[in-house]
Amino acid sequence: MKHVLDNDVFFSAIYTRHTHHAAARRWLDKAKPEGWGIAAETYLATVRLFMNPRVMGAAALTATSALDVVDAELSGKFPGKILLAKTMPERALLEPISGHCQIMDVWLVQIARDHKAKLATFEGGTLANGPSLSTKIA
Repeated sequence: MKHVLDNDVFFSAIYTRHTHHAAARRWLDKAKPEGWGIAAETYLATVRLFMNPRVMGAAALTATSALDVVDAELSGKFPGKILLAKTMPERALLEPISGHCQIMDVWLVQIARDHKAKLATFEGGTLANGPSLSTKIA
């Protein structure tokens, strides 16, 4: 496995009305043959976003429909894996973070490390704190 997608990259690759859909979709389709996955947390976050009327408006999905959409992306010719953390984040990854919003990024970076992969992200802060551990999606 080479890539672990963060929540934003995964959701925007699937949701066609997302601002970054085209870039995320293009990147993911190119990256899939190299091996890819998402954390269990990303799986659940994406299902929640598809069910959330504040995100989806009147097109909010039911739980089963949201699961079907996410599962469809994970299947196919180059299926994605759902990954679990094997270890807690190292203190060296935690020390540079400056706020509560970055804790999920650090968790996802650690999952990527556990699986000998890099975290695919739009986030500049994640890259600054671990440039060798993450890949910026343009």
